[in-house]
Amino acid sequence: MFMKKNKTNYELIDCGNLEKLEKIGDYLIRRPSPQAIWKQKIDEHIWKDHHARYDEINNEWIINDSIELPDFEFNDLKFKLKHSPNRQIGIFPEQIENWLWLNRFLNNSKRDLNILNGFAYTGIASVVAAGTANHIHQITHLDAAAASVKWAKENHQKNFSSNNIRWIVDDILMFCKRELKRGNKYDGIILDPPAFGRAKKNTWKIKRDLPILLDYVNKLLSDDPQFIILSSHDKDFPSEIMAKLIFEHCNLPKGKIKKYPLNIPSDQGNSLPAGECVRWTKS
Repeated sequence: MFMKKNKTNYELIDCGNLEKLEKIGDYLIRRPSPQAIWKQKIDEHIWKDHHARYDEINNEWIINDSIELPDFEFNDLKFKLKHSPNRQIGIFPEQIENWLWLNRFLNNSKRDLNILNGFAYTGIASVVAAGTANHIHQITHLDAAAASVKWAKENHQKNFSSNNIRWIVDDILMFCKRELKRGNKYDGIILDPPAFGRAKKNTWKIKRDLPILLDYVNKLLSDDPQFIILSSHDKDFPSEIMAKLIFEHCNLPKGKIKKYPLNIPSDQGNSLPAGECVRWTKS
């Protein structure tokens, strides 16, 4: 599978007044977006024509049953969506640039790679990485939420019958510690940490824990590492700081670093800034 273009049924219609209006196929979703502090650009009557809305006061979805929530389509892949209790639906579309890059890079790789996808959520990056046409890369999909890993497995089964993904439910720091003892190494690592997260036994705080994680990353990288992707949605961790942390904590060979914003564009309304990203690749 080689993705030459970005064909998707997702569209950001507008954002503003702390909300965003999204369209998947013919299905309109209205949900909170705390970073959208500006005014809405599109008329309110279009916003009111939604099929599902997350009510932040009562912490619940209000759903019009006249139409079902479709799958998210990304080129030839399909991914299950649902109205989750945490106001999520199963995708972070600001990552589309990374999914396209990952597919191109892995298809052009000179060898099969061992890849760790941490904070992997519903597995779009894992499925994209596992489904390349020219290689059989081995993917470790890691998330602390069992429900997310189950969801990711379903997404993989929707698209492929291959078994080159290892599914792990674990706290990422505990997992990395055990991986070091097992002697496992990775040629590529993908990380999209939240500012704060809670697992069964531990909590994640990006300011406290990201430097610790990058120390583990340094030890888990193979002798011939190929890439690191690190993104953040925390305003206190722009790309400059993430790049600085990578070089401070990881003893990397000569390579290239790219820093870029994560945005969700809108053809009709306001586009939505959704964090920043750093990508290191071996030159």
